[in-house]
Amino acid sequence: MKRSHAIFISVITIIFLAFIPRDDSPIEKIISSLESWVQTNPQEKVYLHTDRPYYLVGDTIWFKAYVTIGSKHQLSALSGALYVDLINEEDSVTKSLKLPLTAGMAKGDFVLDDSTSREGNYRIRAYTQWMRNTGSDYFYDQTFSIGNSVVNTVFANIIYEFSESDDNKKIKALIKFTDEKGAPYADKEVTYDLKEGYKIITSGQGKTNAYGQISVNLPLRNAATTQSTYLLTKLNPAKDIIVPKTFPIKPTTKQPDVQFFPEGGCLVNNVKSKLAFKAVGPDGLGMQIKGVIFDNEQNEVAKIESNHLGMGYFSFIPKAGNSYTARIRDSLNSEMIIKLPEQKTEGYVLSVYNSLESIDKQLQADSVLVRINTNQTTLQKGTQQISLIAQAGGTIYAAMDIQVNKTMTSIYIPVKDVPSGILQFTLFSSSGSPLNERIVFIQNNDQLQLKLDEIEKKAHHRRDKVVLQLDAKDAGGKPVVGNFSMSVISEDASPTDEVNERSIFSQLLLNSDIKGYIEKPNYYFHNPSQTTKSDLDILMLTQGYRRFLWSQILDVKQNKPSYKAEKLVNNITGVLTTFNNKPVVNGKVKLVNNKQGLILDTITDQNGRFKFGNLMILNGMQFSLQGRNEKNSKRLNIVVDNMTQPEVTSNLNIGDMNSDIPHLVKVSMENSRKQEQQLEKHAIQSRTQQLQEVKIRASKALGFGNKIKESQADEVFRPDSRMPCKTLRECIEEMKGSRVRFLMTADPECGSLWVPMYQKERFAVIIDDMSIAPCDYQSFFESNSSDVEKIYFSHESKAISIKLMSGVVGRGDGGNAVMAIYTKSGNFRKVQDPSVVTYKPKGYNAVKEFYSPRYDKPEKNDPLADLRTTIYWNPSIIVQKEGKTEISFFNSDQTGNYRVVLEGISSDGQIGRLSYKYSVN
Repeated sequence: MKRSHAIFISVITIIFLAFIPRDDSPIEKIISSLESWVQTNPQEKVYLHTDRPYYLVGDTIWFKAYVTIGSKHQLSALSGALYVDLINEEDSVTKSLKLPLTAGMAKGDFVLDDSTSREGNYRIRAYTQWMRNTGSDYFYDQTFSIGNSVVNTVFANIIYEFSESDDNKKIKALIKFTDEKGAPYADKEVTYDLKEGYKIITSGQGKTNAYGQISVNLPLRNAATTQSTYLLTKLNPAKDIIVPKTFPIKPTTKQPDVQFFPEGGCLVNNVKSKLAFKAVGPDGLGMQIKGVIFDNEQNEVAKIESNHLGMGYFSFIPKAGNSYTARIRDSLNSEMIIKLPEQKTEGYVLSVYNSLESIDKQLQADSVLVRINTNQTTLQKGTQQISLIAQAGGTIYAAMDIQVNKTMTSIYIPVKDVPSGILQFTLFSSSGSPLNERIVFIQNNDQLQLKLDEIEKKAHHRRDKVVLQLDAKDAGGKPVVGNFSMSVISEDASPTDEVNERSIFSQLLLNSDIKGYIEKPNYYFHNPSQTTKSDLDILMLTQGYRRFLWSQILDVKQNKPSYKAEKLVNNITGVLTTFNNKPVVNGKVKLVNNKQGLILDTITDQNGRFKFGNLMILNGMQFSLQGRNEKNSKRLNIVVDNMTQPEVTSNLNIGDMNSDIPHLVKVSMENSRKQEQQLEKHAIQSRTQQLQEVKIRASKALGFGNKIKESQADEVFRPDSRMPCKTLRECIEEMKGSRVRFLMTADPECGSLWVPMYQKERFAVIIDDMSIAPCDYQSFFESNSSDVEKIYFSHESKAISIKLMSGVVGRGDGGNAVMAIYTKSGNFRKVQDPSVVTYKPKGYNAVKEFYSPRYDKPEKNDPLADLRTTIYWNPSIIVQKEGKTEISFFNSDQTGNYRVVLEGISSDGQIGRLSYKYSVN
């Protein structure tokens, strides 16, 4: 083969000495297409540093968001707004924040109040509007546990049993209820609902046995698919007390799911191939397996055994005319037979060796070996012209044309200048079609060197002041400018497992580029070694990488993004039309916000569109828009553009879902009880108002002037885009167990209209906290449900309280029943005056500051014991050009081990994390 100088092009740098490109080579087109795609579709990633890994009801989740762009992880200036959602086990958004991004960073918090939070597995999802172009697979999506109130007295554990007979698959759940000392709740009533998203599949009731156990049969429609399916139980441990517990349905089969993945994508006859495999157990976690590979004549070909989280690999040479099967046993001694992928008659096997000790001991560690193997059948067609490209984050690091005239071609590629992360190798045919693909993980020494030193070395005591000096340097040892966040927690009050956590490394370098669930992602970064490097390479063989689709990149028509990057300042846009939907040209549109004293005017363009730009919109702001034509007529229709929110997908992090949360957070709960006792001792209100998890006789005070709370509803309905109904009315009527019916009646003012009924009484209808008359809400029920976030149905005493609060009483449009509807846009309008619209956009949420008490003045010290779990949280640590800064805080009254976690990014995109521990006497 002949070699020449490297190909250099603007923006994309190719750092490898490439082979001479042929005149008919597809490389130039591929490079040009990728360059165009990267310029049009720069990739943003999000990482959230939270103060700790799990929480209790009543706690606050503190977080710092880092939004980066490109493969070098520089802080993004593309997007000006970040959306952060708190999602419960029902895959419903319970809280949502919109935060301003400044230089690619934001800070925020979620208060886990007892009105919206309960024990369960929750998710935090974060994204920018720009990130929606690549889909929700690449959002930040982290699962974590929330324990129940500080007086939780019910512990529950669930075990699943899977059975299969005559193609009938069943799951049986055995649930055991005990108190905190392990004593069973015997002979207690239990009711349960098996739910799939918003639908109730089945309901039942029973009593616990002498051991506190109850068995529940789960008739899943598809036992192989349990995502978004959960079991909601309600135990009655004492009179007038009901304790709810939610369990994710995790088992999908009695046996593990075992899959085989040929390196490079395929097996080829008579070509030695590496075949990786992965076994996932019923709980979503990797499962240990071992077995034997046989050919179709039952000859043993290879022995296999997983070596890390159910993953492993073996090498063999598939022979023409043979087929292969694996006979496998799992850790429970269950046997299964699996057919291996079929091999091709001709083609290529693309192998990449990222750990070269056994291949070439003289090769430098900053290179990888690429081998392209083929067979004689392929070579009989003559010398083959193929191309190889290696890219990371849209930047090409090697590109070459290759003439294949022998069964093995070896290429050494330097990777010392490749940033840490995923490097994708793709083999192309002479026509530019992708043939094979292999991803490897490059771990270079390019992370920040962070060091925390105590200014004054001493033994630590309660309420002592701690002063730390942060020293931040780049990989070369030079001081850096950077932005960091730091949490300090009592590890004795909240035990942690750093291997199980996500970190800034695992998220930005791994999770944000890989589809699917990754178990223990920080294992590969916490204490890197040759073993973790080898395990990470096996993960690359078994995990799907589709951040870049070559078919999409090579098709210029698909390069245009669907979602625009949202800037820090907002626009309110829309269209002014006649009743016949014709655009009103040169129409007048007025935007009014009385509270802010804002009045703006604009003129519509030739398409009837209007725009009010450069608005800083805060959460809760409400606007009124009025439209007129040139003749000042108001018989017009004004429609405001609404930014839709992405659908909440099923939780893919099944392995992170905990079915025994009380035991996980037991230590934290004991500490929380001590805090509650201190509050009671000093007659201070509790962090939560919940005396028991649910106490039937107790009722919460209504917050007059505030939104109606979920606790005030007898039923809650959240429409789902997967529902088959066409209108909101149909969706409500088809809701399982719904007692709501719509009756067609004649109204002297409105004519014929559908009226929502509860038994024999009309519902009073409240939309976005406004009492609405029947004539005004009629068209709303006949529209689709896409703008509806949730609906509360309240009857009897709860309905009367809500009506008093909302001013509905005395209007004669409802008995003892209230339907409270909340829209996603807050944009409900009365139909009789479509030229006036009330618009409530999603605005920026206010940001709270973490309170850090000072104990340097003894006379002002609080006599109340300081038993906080999070001792200190600072999301805004700035390091200037000298690379150093001081951080100070005070210890609490907690003794034992404290854990400090510092994470951040330098101005040039280098990332870093430091975990530091000390003891308090």
